[in-house]
Formats: sequence, structure tokens, C-alpha cells
Amino acid sequence: MKHKIIVIFVLALMFSLAGCGNTNKLAEYDMTGISFISYADIDTVCEDEELTTAGKNLLSEQEENLLLSYVMDSAIELSAELGNYDHLVFTNPQWIERFGDLEKLKPIEYSNLSKDMQIFLETQMPILTNDGSVLPEGIGLYEYEDGSLFAFPVNVTLGAAEPIEAKKPLIVLIDNPAETLKADSCMLPLTSSGNVLFLDNDNFQQVFENSELKDYGDIQKFDEH
Repeated sequence: MKHKIIVIFVLALMFSLAGCGNTNKLAEYDMTGISFISYADIDTVCEDEELTTAGKNLLSEQEENLLLSYVMDSAIELSAELGNYDHLVFTNPQWIERFGDLEKLKPIEYSNLSKDMQIFLETQMPILTNDGSVLPEGIGLYEYEDGSLFAFPVNVTLGAAEPIEAKKPLIVLIDNPAETLKADSCMLPLTSSGNVLFLDNDNFQQVFENSELKDYGDIQKFDEH
């Protein structure tokens, strides 16, 4: 069994599936046509090499159709590391284009982060990135200025959490998450926790049905959820 998946996403995957959170905030945003995967068995997908490869290929093929939004501090305690920021958000440009404004992104230097945040990223990012580095090419650090950013904590799609409007987030912007982040210990678990979505449901539904993952989950649309 692969234990890498436990390192950072254990809380995301172990959240209670029971209960019903308040997701009324979703109604304020246009979720038309956006879909997500509802898994019956994500552990097998992440532990079986062939299925993991199939999942990676699927996500790579859907890179332009993929929305990533993960409020990392919704799964683990990061108060000390965050400092003046209210949330640590992993996202990609497609998410910002859909739910925010790319013009509001202000790049920041790694050296300007708090020492605690630097230590956190130096410990965790090599677990998540394919090349084992902290900030590989295609990943940058940003602040989001002049307004709040709509973002997803873990398990919004299960009704176990409410979407977040981050007021002053530290953003890890990932240009091509399916290529930059590991499939087994990062991207596939994030599809299970509702932090990876798909813009064009019709396109994704067809591709998913032709993949080896079809027996391990179903596609659901937000406007039918």
C-alpha cells in the first residue's frame, strides 16, 4: 500500500461523509456545466499503479478543462504559518478566470514569506510535486488584492463544508497542475475531496466513460447536485 497519500491529505479523505453543510454560497456563483467525480473507491485508484496512471492521463488530457481550488488550511491547522494571510489556497489560472480576476494577482517573493510558512512549504511541496522541488517551473506565489476570492475547502461537493471567500489569501498558483503535481499523493485525492472540478461536463463525461476510472466513480454536475 502506498502511504504517501496519508501525508497531507489524510484529513481531507477522512472527513465525515455524513451530515449536510450549508452550501448556499454556491448559489451566488455560476456553476453551470461544471462537474466533479464522486468516487466509490478512491483508495484503490490511488494505490493501484495502472489506475493511478490512467487517472494521471485523464487529468493531463483535461488540463485545459480543469479547475483546481484547494484551501489547504481547511484540512490542517496553519494559523502560525499563515501570519497575516487568512488562507493558503492552491489554485490554477482557470479557476481565477472563472471565479475571480487575474488582474488582482500580485506576485510575491518566497523570501518575503514568514519563516514558518517557508518551512511548511519546504516540507510539504516536495511530497506533492513531480520533480520533488518546492516551487518548480509553472508554480508561483501571489497575493489576491482588492476583494475576496471564492475558494473550496475539502468536501464542499459532499455537503460537508461551505465554500470560502478568502479575504487575504496566500495563493500558490499552478499553471498546469496535472503535469506539475503528483497524481497519487495529490491530484487524484483532490478529485475525491471535490477540489478538482471540470469546466465542460459534456467533454469530461465522454472522456471519463472511456477511461479505466469509470468503474470507481461517477460524474455529477453542480446544477443537478
